[in-house]
Amino acid sequence: MQRQEDGGVVIGCDFCGADWDQVRPMIEGHRGSVLCLECLKIALVLATEAGDDFACTLCLSDLPAGTKAWCHPDRPEAANPDAVLCESCMKQASGGFSKDPDVDWTRSGSGGQ
Repeated sequence: MQRQEDGGVVIGCDFCGADWDQVRPMIEGHRGSVLCLECLKIALVLATEAGDDFACTLCLSDLPAGTKAWCHPDRPEAANPDAVLCESCMKQASGGFSKDPDVDWTRSGSGGQ
């Protein structure tokens, strides 16, 4: 997610709004969507079947109700209010983070640090 601040562009996690500060691990999806590792960890634990059809923020796929998905429960002000993460993107992001030698994460799934 991008926003204008003090004449510049700030990139942050679509789900919690945290700034991409080169310290917090983040992964980018389509059209500039961003997911931080902390939100991925929460998503892997709290994902449930979606009650309605939705579009995943990271892969842009239109998915039917019943597909496992996650959205931030508190919807922080700095976050994308429509951000939803599909199970496929959770798995792909988990694999991406696990390949980064600077990130303390393994692909084992929920809680796999």
